[in-house]
Amino acid sequence: MKNVFPWKGSRFTKAAAIQQQISAHLYDAYASDSGLLGDLDRWTQRRITDENMAKLALVLEADDPAEACYRDLIREIDSEAETGVFLVDRASHLDHLHALADNSGVSGKLRNEMHIVAPVIFPDETRRSRNNLDLVWVTIRAYHDRAYVDAKVSEIILGELLDDVEQAADMADAMRALMYAHHEDVIRRRCELPGMLDDGESRMISIMTTELARRSGSYRTRTEHIREYAEAR
Repeated sequence: MKNVFPWKGSRFTKAAAIQQQISAHLYDAYASDSGLLGDLDRWTQRRITDENMAKLALVLEADDPAEACYRDLIREIDSEAETGVFLVDRASHLDHLHALADNSGVSGKLRNEMHIVAPVIFPDETRRSRNNLDLVWVTIRAYHDRAYVDAKVSEIILGELLDDVEQAADMADAMRALMYAHHEDVIRRRCELPGMLDDGESRMISIMTTELARRSGSYRTRTEHIREYAEAR
């Protein structure tokens, strides 16, 4: 992405404005009674806030902040989709999970196959769960909620860097549709469930997600860098 800062005023003022938006987003997530980190203790909530503020600082320090933020968004939506694909539902109160139920390659019904999927995808959680796979579902929601909140922060930052909130939202939506379809396809193949995509569509999605993964770099390395930066601050 081109390194352009269409900002009025100082970079410090812009950073402060983005911080306010991030704080408002995280406050809403922590205040929610229906997931999205509302049940976490204050220390964990504070750590999540610190790490997202550290991410903002690292993005603004990058040679190409928009590109650095886009890479974060790729990694976070990919992580979100790994478990979010089980939560897609037209009845969901979360807009992205509701909207994805109408996307090609995303059934919105994968949760109904959990008795087949869980032993393959979540073997440890399955062994420790009760008959209703309670620990599996807790794990799914926890991973999705954290990744979704992080991705939304990156979307906020990217919207400001591009000076176009709608463009950032469209980019996130398109990436989400691709990643969710990819992860559902992978899960269905691993668990020998009927596919949603034909072989050609599956190959194309695999090529596209592989290219995005190559562009974004190591998720673990970036996460560790953010945590170290947060601790140092």
